[in-house]
Amino acid sequence: MATASASSGLRLVLGAAFALASAGAVAQYPATPAATDAPIVLAQATPSSPMARPPQPSTFSYPPLEAGVRRAAAEGPEALRRYIYRTRMIYNWYYPDFAMQ
Repeated sequence: MATASASSGLRLVLGAAFALASAGAVAQYPATPAATDAPIVLAQATPSSPMARPPQPSTFSYPPLEAGVRRAAAEGPEALRRYIYRTRMIYNWYYPDFAMQ
């Protein structure tokens, strides 16, 4: 019975200490900003016209993953077939996708 009243008293003391500590921490900060604070200015970019942009290059480049198969396709159909067979478990390429027609 003595332990129950001691623990409730301890809870009461800890609750009061926490309330006082939090009230002191809140009182340190002003509720509204002071008049001497500088205003917050947001940077905004002006929209550019479509004519102001430099033209984009029109060259199409393949992904770096396809560099080897494209080189083999440029060498010829037999080199392409051997490259696809050699790397079949890695890339899973298909011959018709890269064969020159």
